[in-house]
Amino acid sequence: MVRKSCFIGFAYFAGLFSCTIGWGRNNLVFALAAVCVSAAAFVALKKYRRYIIACTAAFLAAVAVNTAYTKLSYDRLCALDGETVSVKGSITDFSYIGSDTCIVTVKGKADGINAKLSFFVADMDFDYYDNITAKVKVKKIYDTISFQSESYNRPKGVFLSGTAVEVVEHEDNDRLFLLRGIKRYRDHLFEKINKIIGGDEGAFAAAMLCGDKSEMSSQTKTLIYRSGIGHIFSVSGTHVIIISSMFGWILKRLCKRKSVIFAVQMTVVWAFAVFAGFSVPVVRAAAMLTAVSAAPLFFRRPDPASSLGLCVVVMLTVSPYAAADCSFLLSFTAAFVIGVICPKVSGLVKLGGKAGGAAKAVVNAVTVLLCTMPVQLMFFNEISIIAPLSNILLVPICTTALGITVLTAVTGGATVIAYPVLTAVKYLLKAVILLADIFAKLPFAYVARGVKPMSLLMLLTCLIPVFLGLRKKSVKIGGALTACVLLCWSAVYNFSLHLNGQNIKIMVLPYGKNMQAVMFSGRSGAVFDIGCKGKLNKGMERFMEYEGISDLKCAFISDEQYYTLAKNEKDMTILPDNYYINGIADEDGVYSFTDGAVLEWSGVHIKALEDGYEISAGDCNVTLAGGTVSVNGKKSDMSEEEYPFVIDIKNGEIRRTNYGFAYGFGTW
Repeated sequence: MVRKSCFIGFAYFAGLFSCTIGWGRNNLVFALAAVCVSAAAFVALKKYRRYIIACTAAFLAAVAVNTAYTKLSYDRLCALDGETVSVKGSITDFSYIGSDTCIVTVKGKADGINAKLSFFVADMDFDYYDNITAKVKVKKIYDTISFQSESYNRPKGVFLSGTAVEVVEHEDNDRLFLLRGIKRYRDHLFEKINKIIGGDEGAFAAAMLCGDKSEMSSQTKTLIYRSGIGHIFSVSGTHVIIISSMFGWILKRLCKRKSVIFAVQMTVVWAFAVFAGFSVPVVRAAAMLTAVSAAPLFFRRPDPASSLGLCVVVMLTVSPYAAADCSFLLSFTAAFVIGVICPKVSGLVKLGGKAGGAAKAVVNAVTVLLCTMPVQLMFFNEISIIAPLSNILLVPICTTALGITVLTAVTGGATVIAYPVLTAVKYLLKAVILLADIFAKLPFAYVARGVKPMSLLMLLTCLIPVFLGLRKKSVKIGGALTACVLLCWSAVYNFSLHLNGQNIKIMVLPYGKNMQAVMFSGRSGAVFDIGCKGKLNKGMERFMEYEGISDLKCAFISDEQYYTLAKNEKDMTILPDNYYINGIADEDGVYSFTDGAVLEWSGVHIKALEDGYEISAGDCNVTLAGGTVSVNGKKSDMSEEEYPFVIDIKNGEIRRTNYGFAYGFGTW
């Protein structure tokens, strides 16, 4: 039975992924459906009965694991919502946020139930892996307009957050001094890299090594992701391979025993996993590398697909809900594509030498983009379609910079080495940021998932070039189809935006008696902040990305005593932190827009009211004031409304959306 671990692993994943639909509430249905399908396949496909039995058993085992985890962990922890519980465990992360306050992340038990949660406490000179005991009032994590917190945290096994702390005690835990030392060293390197290089280049280098993007500006992060190389910030298999190769090269010159080299090499690799905070991509890469490297020692043939299947079983048994985690899905999908599909596709390239190597690099980059597209469509608002080009040109530079940065890390961060080495990194990354900026601003660089019908079109067509290229055993056919698909995506996207520009809509984010809104048509938009003072900025940024609003004309900010029109004179692209919706702007960018003033924008008349704005277009008149929305004189009190809603000016309709901004809650 070839690749037993691969088939079992993927059937196990399929079971756990299915159970995330309803989060454990539909498990019996999935189990019965699996039995019925398997029984039919068992009768019809006699040749594959062993595979069918193994995969069915793995699928049902996954359903059982998910059911047990849901009942024993998720349901019990969610039942603590609003309660004050005893939390006991060790500190896995902490950060000082000012005013003698820290936020600590604790992994341990909440009222005797295994849990991981964060809460704010007074600064008590915390350190990694200190033992802590606290009385914490907890609440269940929910999605909000600003951030889909539950959707993000639940796959990571985090269901509660601390809202108030009554008692805190903590003590040093010197037994884990080695793990503590590794994390301290990570923080030391993070600070040193940012200090020596500085600016966005320093933040870029530190993010590549440590996975912490906190020092990087929102504008730079946005253009990096739009250019298609945002994955470089994920501490992943690239880092593991660089570190493993570096130490392997040194060890082979000091020792000839394969078992000793394997032991030392894997110790370093797993130490790096601690350094990276046990991020999913690093754990996956470390586990796969361990399995592949150990295979020859046990006289086994290493196989990426089998190693990946084994990793799936181990990692998802420990954390069953991770089957719906973005990092997990992207990491494992990319690993499968690179390890299994890319060798077959690049093997179709008949050229030799440097030209053949370049052709294979292009084929692999395009294959990874197309095969990971379904996962990207699940989680990202913007999809880069220029990624193959940017990955071919920029990732080698980033990898070189990362390798040099790793050299700084393994030499202890000694200043005499760090300064010249990191100076070279600075100029490499300066070139990367410059080129990424150029790529991101190309009109065909990326598409917004919310522009209809892009998601469905991309999902239905993304795998066609790879499938037919392999089926026909022709890289030319695959390449021609890829070009057609990418051109189709770009053409449909721009045409859809043009059609959307014929209609004007207003998305409203309610906030009690206040609200934030954006009026938009096609790529252009204007923001209104009515009493929110920027508190819903993150939700507004997500929506603009989702709808492809890339030209923010102006922002109207109302306060208790005045109204202003903040306008940026430059051709402004939507980049977080680069537009004013909080009432703060320089003197040259703020214009008075007081009660009764009228402005015309794109055929729309905007009038300032005492407590809001009146927007008129054609036969439709919309009033946004306080917690009330009026459409053609029909008032709706939105002060208790929870979800965002869209006003379609052309049809005079108000329609609810979910927190992901997809329509789904009916028309009022």
